[in-house]
Amino acid sequence: MKKTGIVLSILLVAMLLASCASAPPPAAPAPEPVAEEPPARRDLPQFFLNPPVYEDQIVGLGMAKMSSDSVSRQTAVARARTDIAFQMNTRVEAMLTDYFQEGGSGDDTQSITFVESISKQITNIDLKNAKTVEVYAAVDGNWFAMVTYPVRELVTEVENLFERNESAAFAEFKSDEALRRLDASLEDKPLTTTANEDFE
Repeated sequence: MKKTGIVLSILLVAMLLASCASAPPPAAPAPEPVAEEPPARRDLPQFFLNPPVYEDQIVGLGMAKMSSDSVSRQTAVARARTDIAFQMNTRVEAMLTDYFQEGGSGDDTQSITFVESISKQITNIDLKNAKTVEVYAAVDGNWFAMVTYPVRELVTEVENLFERNESAAFAEFKSDEALRRLDASLEDKPLTTTANEDFE
């Protein structure tokens, strides 16, 4: 009887061990879903995303991220002024070229030289009446600037360039007519910046 009890105890222990060994391991807890962080919103000023368009002002935009805030600000403003000069040059050069092709003589090298000279000098116009209207320091260290320049000043400066460059041999290229065309061009389609196209 004693042996039978021992055998039964051993069998019972063996059965318990067998049942424990065959039982599936407890399932690992499901990982908690990780909340995705929303994409970082770019810190861009409204005037840079949607530059205003004025009938009587040319708008220039610039941005910079330099070694210090003061240098970044200065560079952003300088780039906004350069943007204005680029717009002025592009429009005036296109207007002069169109007018020359329509009213000038194709073989007149003096006329071509005149158009090229005026176009080059536009970028060297002193933007003394340009105004820094907006400056914005973004959290990432970028600085943004908006500068405006009166359209009237552009027309006056171009007129002065005509007077300094016009020669008797160039009389057939009517500067008054060219200036009227520039005026009409600026009224129909104000100059607009392209400085922010990479951000759209």
